[in-house]
Amino acid sequence: MTRTLFALKLRLFRNGPHNERAFSLVTGLVLAALVIAGASSAIHGVIGEGWIAVALTVWGGMWLFGPLAQPRHDPSVISREWLRGYPLRSWRLARALSWTELLGVGPLITLACLSSLVVLAAPGGMAAVAAAVAAVVAQLYLLIWTGKTVAALAAWLLQTRAGMTLAAVQTAIMLALSFAGWVPLAAWLLPRLGEGSTALIAPRAGQLPGPVIDVLTAWPTGWGYGAVLAARDGAGTGAVLLPLAALLTLGALFQLCWIALTARSLSRPPRRASSRRPSVPGHGLSLPFATPQVAAVVSRELATWRRDPARGVELRSAWLTPLLMALIIAFTDWSWALPLVGPAAAAFGAMVATNTYALDGTALWQLLTTPGALKADLHGRMAAWALLFGLPSIALAAVLWAVTGSPLGGAAVGGAIAAAAAGCAAAPLLALVMPAVGTDARDRIYPGQPAGDPTGGQMAIFPVALLAAILPGVIGGPWWVTALVAVLLAAAVLGVTPAITVRLLRQRGTHLLDAMASRDAAALRSPARAEG
Repeated sequence: MTRTLFALKLRLFRNGPHNERAFSLVTGLVLAALVIAGASSAIHGVIGEGWIAVALTVWGGMWLFGPLAQPRHDPSVISREWLRGYPLRSWRLARALSWTELLGVGPLITLACLSSLVVLAAPGGMAAVAAAVAAVVAQLYLLIWTGKTVAALAAWLLQTRAGMTLAAVQTAIMLALSFAGWVPLAAWLLPRLGEGSTALIAPRAGQLPGPVIDVLTAWPTGWGYGAVLAARDGAGTGAVLLPLAALLTLGALFQLCWIALTARSLSRPPRRASSRRPSVPGHGLSLPFATPQVAAVVSRELATWRRDPARGVELRSAWLTPLLMALIIAFTDWSWALPLVGPAAAAFGAMVATNTYALDGTALWQLLTTPGALKADLHGRMAAWALLFGLPSIALAAVLWAVTGSPLGGAAVGGAIAAAAAGCAAAPLLALVMPAVGTDARDRIYPGQPAGDPTGGQMAIFPVALLAAILPGVIGGPWWVTALVAVLLAAAVLGVTPAITVRLLRQRGTHLLDAMASRDAAALRSPARAEG
């Protein structure tokens, strides 16, 4: 059975999409080559050997925290849904499936990175090199099953009531570290940048302090490194074999945990959707300068953002991320940069709203069959987005400007206004142009279900929001000039883009509904080619 599953995975690799996998492979091999080059420099005394321990710790942390960056996406190539219901014992199937998890891009580039241990061991002779090869295999075994087990645990926890908050928190932490994790280092290198000084504190790549190296070696990600140095320096058999045995033992325990979690998911039938909230008539929302139809859409959207598992995760992560970014920046000397979190919040809000039509699924038929509903629906979605993300992001930039007195405060507020307008107008448009079809809204009951991967739309709208945020500040001048430019830009975007979106929705609405019903975005692309 293991051989059959291996053959299946190889066919999926060969015939499946290659773009993302090829990008990950090339990027990972480049980073691994840098670690190997660092190990070669270390044995020649150019840099301290402790930096290799730092690199391996960071690499191991990627295996641990990487699955948490996308908690709603199954990282396995062979989906569990395909195997559920087979007339085989779930434990036997999970055990056979576990060995196929060793095949992939991640293990390959990690193997390349860990080969730096062989480079470190080379001066110690063939015995040290043999110990390094064993350490590479044992360390790779532990890292793979650490990452796979964390991913399986996250998938299981996402099926609980606390899953929505869990997914939002872990996503926000990863995004905040990705977007603002460099600030402490930059603030250390350029401590007086806020005052206009570009004086750089040059870092030194010498030896790390001994206690730091001891801590890194004590962690499981450093056990292989410690065994290799012990073998090279002739520290004794026990100092070499004990870390290797610990790596294999802990890796085996993680593999058993993964098998148990996978067997549990294979033996349980798919959960069925059931409403936990009674349907009761609510009070209509009254908005100034809005028709009753638009106000009704705003009420529906606000309720959907709170109740739908997929949208609920995005809502929470979109607001936790800028707050965590502000927390990271606040502990540095770059407090002048805090107001810039406002435009960032608008950009994150735009990113999480790029797939709302696909998230609503086949409920789109109600809009298409109701005369005059399309325009009111679009305006209601935009107004709800402004209430949830747009206005709060502008207020956040203004409050941080008042608290810090930053010289960039005016540009930050203007940038937040422009980014909020760009996100408000462009998110519904991209939701039509680049829909990511997944589980229909009526069948979605917990955050772990596949609701479509909107990465393409998010990567498209982020530079749009970023450019809109930068434009008012680039023009320069007093703060009121920046604000005026931002308001004029926002008026232009909000005046032109909605008309284009409504027209596109009328043209492609039925094709979009077909894509939702079939859960295949190809149903939307084929008519587009025919029209072209």
